[in-house]
Amino acid sequence: METRPSFEYCPRCHSSQPILEIDVDGVSVRRCRTCGLSLAPASAGQPRPVEDLSVPVRSATFIFRTVDGKSFDGTLSLHLNAETHQGAETVLDRLNDTNLFLPLRVPGDLPVVFLNKNQIVRVDVSREEGAPADPEDLAETNIQPIKVHLVNGEHLQGTVRIDGPSGRRRLSDFLNTQPAFLPLVGPELVHLLQKRFIARIELPPRSQ
Repeated sequence: METRPSFEYCPRCHSSQPILEIDVDGVSVRRCRTCGLSLAPASAGQPRPVEDLSVPVRSATFIFRTVDGKSFDGTLSLHLNAETHQGAETVLDRLNDTNLFLPLRVPGDLPVVFLNKNQIVRVDVSREEGAPADPEDLAETNIQPIKVHLVNGEHLQGTVRIDGPSGRRRLSDFLNTQPAFLPLVGPELVHLLQKRFIARIELPPRSQ
């Protein structure tokens, strides 16, 4: 018999994943629902104690919009310490990592959803959850206003932050070298746009 999954760090997935506690012949076994790793293998009829590999995480809720026209709130567990940069892990980090699916908690009778990243058109997050700007790098940054047209007919306006050395802070470099999701800072929200669903990008006319 399976119980409702809880989220816990999985050493094989290197991220917080849903963990199921399964009763096997009267023995409680805890497994990662994503990769199947056993976190508490049975021994002599009793669960074997395992090392506590949990890491501190926080829960944050974002608006996910998918190719089938659906829009829903999804809660993601994020590490308090990112693996690739200083500070906390962000939703953009998770969108651009190598995993194909995102485990989300959603309202309703089925609390866990594994969302295929390839089906995400955009994720709307608060400005506080957007990619933070490092003050030390502001001198090496180009803030470019753009207008984005998505393949579903939506259009969004905002700015993108293009980091890099002088001569390599062009929008074309940014679009062709950055990961799959582009952070567009809008007036109220940050829109994390999957590039494969961007039809075109327009630049505003230069002021005279």
